[in-house]
Amino acid sequence: MMTTKRASLFIAAAVLVALTAGCSKENPATEEIDLTQAPDLFEQPLQPNPLALAAADVVVTVEGEDITHGEIMQAVQATMAQLSRQMPPQQLSQMYGEVYQNMTETLIANILLENAAESSSLAVSDAELNEEIATIKAGAPEGQSLEDTLAANGVAFDEWKENLRSQMLVGKLVEEKTDDVPEATLAEAASFYQENIDSFKVPETVAASHILIAFTPEDTDETKAEKKAELAALKAQIDAGASFEELAGSHSDCPSSQRGGTLGTFGRGQMVPAFEEAAFSMDTGAVSDIVETQFGYHLIKVTDHQPEGVRPLSEVTEQLTDYLTGQKKQEAMLAYIETLKESANIVMQKQDLDAGIAK
Repeated sequence: MMTTKRASLFIAAAVLVALTAGCSKENPATEEIDLTQAPDLFEQPLQPNPLALAAADVVVTVEGEDITHGEIMQAVQATMAQLSRQMPPQQLSQMYGEVYQNMTETLIANILLENAAESSSLAVSDAELNEEIATIKAGAPEGQSLEDTLAANGVAFDEWKENLRSQMLVGKLVEEKTDDVPEATLAEAASFYQENIDSFKVPETVAASHILIAFTPEDTDETKAEKKAELAALKAQIDAGASFEELAGSHSDCPSSQRGGTLGTFGRGQMVPAFEEAAFSMDTGAVSDIVETQFGYHLIKVTDHQPEGVRPLSEVTEQLTDYLTGQKKQEAMLAYIETLKESANIVMQKQDLDAGIAK
């Protein structure tokens, strides 16, 4: 967790998205249809270059406030962890410099926005602040309090509370500066849709459930035959009218048994070949014969089968108008931040920022 006041303003989401758009240009059309999640490639912190800047080294001074290399690297760590879920490691490894530069610019902008907000007529009342804190507390994981989380990260509650007030004040400033930005039109949404039609393609998918009688390392041909016979008996019950879901709940060795065997929706390449071949060749509502994989014997029930296609404009219009309106607001904020920079005293203490990037 970032503990400095300027770093805490990093969560001013509209500003952060605007300033890091060059790093991760997420398309609104692909977010909802992504069926896979890459592993977290940055569970361990980036290892610093011993020839690089020290954490305490000042990189830039903004209106008399210093931003250190360590503060920038905290922001880089968080951003790289997010990006690791969106792109392959080879591409990600080439982005350290760009991310470092963007995070530096973001922290500069946060100081300028905080100063502008504090010198404006805007204010965050105690009632507003307490309401926001109550909302945050209500969203905390069960058994974990906000105070405990802050203490575990070495952050005093009073300090965090004042940082939250600053965040909310900056949020009000962002709202004020973007309030007159026009909403995206239906024509703009339609134009974006046509220009990016490939982004709205959806793959063939199947929704399925299964009953698994699992193999174990101790299995012999004889025990496997017994397991196959057990599953054949279940299949006979299903053919005679028994509930697939109830039998999955009471007999399946897969954790999905707690959901009646439901595996959810998946595309090609996400299941082992034998399972995939059976599932994608079945009619909706059908129950397969016994399918063998390295995990065991399966009965598969297909509950939905959607062909490859393109999402219609009518289905994504609201999503697109929201996305394009957000883009306009980001552009307005970038323009406002540039005006703040023009009148601000910003001194780059380390001109060669590449020297501060972990390789």
